[in-house]
Amino acid sequence: MGLNRDGTPADNGSSAVSYDFGVAFDGDADRNMILGRQFFVSPSDSVAIIAANADAIPFFSRAGGLKAVARSMPASGALDFVAKAKGIHLSEVPTGWKFFGNLMDSKVVYGKEDYTPMICGEESFGTGSNHVREKDGLWAALAWLSIIAAHNSDPSKPLVGVQQIVEKHWCTYGRNYYSRYDYENITSEAAASVMKHVATLTPSCGLRV
Repeated sequence: MGLNRDGTPADNGSSAVSYDFGVAFDGDADRNMILGRQFFVSPSDSVAIIAANADAIPFFSRAGGLKAVARSMPASGALDFVAKAKGIHLSEVPTGWKFFGNLMDSKVVYGKEDYTPMICGEESFGTGSNHVREKDGLWAALAWLSIIAAHNSDPSKPLVGVQQIVEKHWCTYGRNYYSRYDYENITSEAAASVMKHVATLTPSCGLRV
């Protein structure tokens, strides 16, 4: 199921065993990694694909459809394109699941707009919805299984797997690339200087700061 450093399939002596769907969790299963057959789904793509296929997930279909989506600032813009195409509200929040919780409780706690049901995700493999106020890897895995089932309603046809679903998504919404850089133990002045320099690049490079 793995790959060598050059991208070729790894020969681990178990080529006879082939898995169409895999999920990896951390210790408490709040984070998740979705895998296909020698295919990795980035966390930013994963939350966007779940949002794009929300109608296949009973939690959303029974509630009348998805109302809003949200992502962390370092995540890619993949979710943005889904929100725009579907005409639903998009929020970009700082890193930290508590900010998603504020959106989920916007109406009940703060008496403001109701953003639920919603889907949210971050660049560090956290995905979830408003059923709990924390990321939920098990929920994400079940959401993906619902999506796969919806793409394979005819058992007589070849399996539409993770890779095919992701590539179809890219063809519909485009493919996003991104990198996250962490800078630790630096002064506020140095950090502000970096952001000021990045802002000067915006007109020529098309960056959004």
